[in-house]
Amino acid sequence: MPTTAEEPKGESRRWRGVEPADRTATRRRQLLDAGLELLGTVGAAGMSMRAVCREAGLTERYFYESFPNLDALQLAVLDEVVLGARDRLLAALTAAPPEPERIFAHVVARFTDYMDEDPRRGRIMFVESQATRALGERGNELVVEFTAPIALSIAGAERKRNPADDTDIRLNAHAIFGAMAFLYRPWLDGALDITRARFDRHATSAITELARARSSDSRA
Repeated sequence: MPTTAEEPKGESRRWRGVEPADRTATRRRQLLDAGLELLGTVGAAGMSMRAVCREAGLTERYFYESFPNLDALQLAVLDEVVLGARDRLLAALTAAPPEPERIFAHVVARFTDYMDEDPRRGRIMFVESQATRALGERGNELVVEFTAPIALSIAGAERKRNPADDTDIRLNAHAIFGAMAFLYRPWLDGALDITRARFDRHATSAITELARARSSDSRA
């Protein structure tokens, strides 16, 4: 467990050679790291402000320096994980091969990398994102932000012969997120006895088909 020396109360000068703003940023990072550990292992139900402070090696007064309550910390952790995944996908899209059938496989592989690097991300993104009312509301907002670029990219390959309207894209975004949740959770838990290559191929196929779903027509 990390430990942090207690600063004198009311201190606003350099302390041990570190500026106040830098010390505050360091403590916030410690709290976020502690939140990631707890939310990604024991979950929201097992978290408390005291548990976070113990994990971070900070006293409770420093918690309120960065976050007004536990919900705010949990939301910050969720944002960091989901937006980190989104940024990884956007970077993958810019570096993807030009052939449509290879783009989707490239993006899925990079997302699997992101999940494999830290399995706590999968639990936070696919389980704890609905664990409380606050997390659920923010999680629902992040679904579209995370998955819409994927749906739009995949739909782009068939835009002329199979165009999607805004409702199609929104519905597909939710469908993709749900599919990814139930694909990646057992994969990260070790419950799927298949190779990484087979998993990525199946995820690519499933997500591609979902992104091509359409319900809009002349009768809508």
